[in-house]
Amino acid sequence: MIRGTWSLTEPLVPVNIPATMIRVGGQRGISADALLQGTGLTETQLSDPSARLTYQQMIGLTENLIRHYPDSKLGLDLGTSININQLGMLGYAILSCADLRSAVRLGLKYHSLVDPAFTFEMVEQRDTTAIRLTSHIPYEPMYRMLCDVFIGIFVSLARFLSGQPLTPKEVHLNQPRPDYCDAYTELTGCPVLFDQPRTEIILDTSLLDTPVAMADTATAAMAEAQCADILARMGPKEGVVAKVRRILLSHPGSFPPVDVVASQLATSTRTLSRSLQDVGTSYQKILDEVRKEMAIEYLRNSNLPIEELAALVGYSDPSNFRKAFRRWTQHAPSYYREERNR
Repeated sequence: MIRGTWSLTEPLVPVNIPATMIRVGGQRGISADALLQGTGLTETQLSDPSARLTYQQMIGLTENLIRHYPDSKLGLDLGTSININQLGMLGYAILSCADLRSAVRLGLKYHSLVDPAFTFEMVEQRDTTAIRLTSHIPYEPMYRMLCDVFIGIFVSLARFLSGQPLTPKEVHLNQPRPDYCDAYTELTGCPVLFDQPRTEIILDTSLLDTPVAMADTATAAMAEAQCADILARMGPKEGVVAKVRRILLSHPGSFPPVDVVASQLATSTRTLSRSLQDVGTSYQKILDEVRKEMAIEYLRNSNLPIEELAALVGYSDPSNFRKAFRRWTQHAPSYYREERNR
């Protein structure tokens, strides 16, 4: 494993969120024994605030919960069930921030105290701001569920922190429209778009100035200092998938080969490939995902000819790009360009 990355077998995940998964399952009549089956975990372990789970255990718990949950909107139910105090010291720090902008920035800075396998991004512009889920776990069922958790927790916590019924401008998800799509609209109160290049929440930038109801400058400073201390003791935990994605996204149209990426990560090609294999993916899969996201964004937001668009995502032959695009999305490129005009 590359130094500073997470793996399936390293105990990194605090018990707060897994315990919530058990609680939400219990509310729908699912026993803890059924949810913990095959994970090697016990209820006693989940009641220990110092315990941490491996991603292997989290995958097992997620599979069990998805299997037994009576409907498909599990992720939204989980997201809206997570309380600020379940985020530990980070939650305490966020609760004391002056406004939502500083709360989001603090969450972005210290989110790895809650889940080190994900990174987030806030892209703030003059009129709108995007809160983006910028990395992914390569285990698809868990990723789909956690996209919904991301939407649920952000919307519900923003309303809790502000004491106001805040409404996003739009919500985008980079997955197909599910059978419970009305649940997103009911929760967010805004348009929800599917099959997007990324999962993100679009806000009016002015909403970030909304004061946090329990703001306290001294408490915020103290709590952030403790978060920084905890993070320093944990060490950097950014995932190897996120590291590779960041390098690829910084070289649009001329994506570096795997040996160059390995060199930039100060490791060998063999070690990088093994680290990606440990988390169920590969350099080629990550490259394809980045190319797909970029291509969909260009199709939706530009009038570039297919030849130029193909070159921007690393294809010199447009016909090869069309074949690859259909393999990635099950649609022709024209599907997304025509969608913009509907």
